[in-house]
Amino acid sequence: MSDLPDAVTQTLTKRFGPRFSQGESTRLQHGRDESVHAPQPPAGVVHAESTQEVAEIVRLCAAHGVPIIPYGVGSSVEGHVLAPHGGISLDLSGMNRVLAIHAE
Repeated sequence: MSDLPDAVTQTLTKRFGPRFSQGESTRLQHGRDESVHAPQPPAGVVHAESTQEVAEIVRLCAAHGVPIIPYGVGSSVEGHVLAPHGGISLDLSGMNRVLAIHAE
């Protein structure tokens, strides 16, 4: 696991409170999938609940060169949720509202 810059850790902790975790079990859950690849946990996990929060996280990570790994439910079989370079797992499972329906 690559460590996060202190500024990133402090900002995410202040902004997201318990929705930001660096706990081992949470990181391991987000650093494995259904693929044959060995687990590779991220340095932290953030549970976003809106597009505004996603944008904030992306801006912060981009400013500090921190990789972001989008995470839905972890059912991948290709290994794309693994974090070989550390970074932040951006858990999008809390974004569960229908914003619009376009029947056409």
